[in-house]
Amino acid sequence: MKRNFIQQTLVFSGMAGCMAACIMASSCKDEARGQVYDPNVPVTVTDFYPDSGGVATQMILNGSNFGTDLNNIQVYFNKKKAAVIGSLGDKLYVITPRRPGDGMPDDGDPDHDQVDITVQVGEQSATYDKKFNYHIQTLVSTLCGRPGTTETKVGTLGETEFKGEMGFLAVDAEDNLFVAPRELWGANKLIMVSMETNQSSIIIDNAGQAPLNQPCVIDHGNGLVIPTDQNNTYWMVHSADFWQPKRRDYMAAEGEDADKVNTVYKHSFAYCELDGYFYCRRKDASNFFLKIDADTGNAWVVDTGNNDLLGSSDCYMTFGRKDPKKLYMALTNLHCIAIFEDITDPTREGNFKIYAGMQGRPGHADGLASDAQFHSPRQLVLDEEENLYIADSENNCIRKITPEGVVSTVIGIPGKSGYKDGTPDVALFTQPWGLAIDSEGIIYVGDKDNLCVRQLSIE
Repeated sequence: MKRNFIQQTLVFSGMAGCMAACIMASSCKDEARGQVYDPNVPVTVTDFYPDSGGVATQMILNGSNFGTDLNNIQVYFNKKKAAVIGSLGDKLYVITPRRPGDGMPDDGDPDHDQVDITVQVGEQSATYDKKFNYHIQTLVSTLCGRPGTTETKVGTLGETEFKGEMGFLAVDAEDNLFVAPRELWGANKLIMVSMETNQSSIIIDNAGQAPLNQPCVIDHGNGLVIPTDQNNTYWMVHSADFWQPKRRDYMAAEGEDADKVNTVYKHSFAYCELDGYFYCRRKDASNFFLKIDADTGNAWVVDTGNNDLLGSSDCYMTFGRKDPKKLYMALTNLHCIAIFEDITDPTREGNFKIYAGMQGRPGHADGLASDAQFHSPRQLVLDEEENLYIADSENNCIRKITPEGVVSTVIGIPGKSGYKDGTPDVALFTQPWGLAIDSEGIIYVGDKDNLCVRQLSIE
């Protein structure tokens, strides 16, 4: 993944053109230089460039006796390991890790840390005299895929391509990324992307013509259930089964109302840690959820009393992390975010309410949740601090709602579509639909019309 990540960032974004030329040339020169690491000679470090930057900054580290075997070379920014992209023996090409600072900047600036860089080769290590000035920043880069592709390809991340439209995402317990591109009237697929091995692979080769919708992580991140647009059909994959796909149809449990269970459209499932079931709100369901057992496919109707769940809208859901009885819902066609406060007490009046945005009023506005505006929000995820991130598709940007109810635009230029990596003042998306978050807090964006998975580092 690391080698492809820097190629994508430099080639597609046009960042650091001179460095891109050096890095691409390096792969051709490694063998020509033939600088093999000698354990009997000290590893030395001299200088590096640039001397400041933030997450995912591309850097050149100068020194000697590095060798060219990347498996033998490690670079640390303080105690955080950096991605080593290439080596010429006397030059290393690396990407800065996320937040390597110790929180105690030498100059007192809370957005700035001075960081030691250490190169370790085999049993030897050397630390630069000069410190790297690390600045907190937000940055988006392309992980895999590229605009304009017309077929699905798997392989290395640099070789990976998608057909149709980029769709929805999920991350499992091992930080594998699952991608559900949408092929309308085609052979819909589920693709697993492993950043650790720099490979993508097809998990579901042909789910049929009905698109796969928002994947739902179950069983503590060890499995997925994926809804489709087709009736009660869903797919299940699990690490215990080596990700072998199983096509399922949920059915009314004994004594349940089959007419309510039978579904036309379902856009997302959400897994509840409190009871181990996943929940679904059918598009036309005004005052009930379906509660489904992943193993048996049995479904129960969860009556929500007088709470109107606004079933006329597409809906994307996720349960709270700190408060798992709380269910967040992006109501796409109504341009707002709703919340079901307590799934354990579903008939309590007032349990369902608009959380952020103005119902039925599309637009873009940041500020207090009650004053904010969205335009066709879709998949949403929560970080460890319970900040809610939303793919605000028609605004072409990623939005954030803090636990205190303050809405902001994280990245993307509202109302402007395009394709560009970089910082918030320049980055562009075209119809972001999918979102997922990994254990390090990296957010992945399914950039629908650009046919890419973008990687968003937020600090």
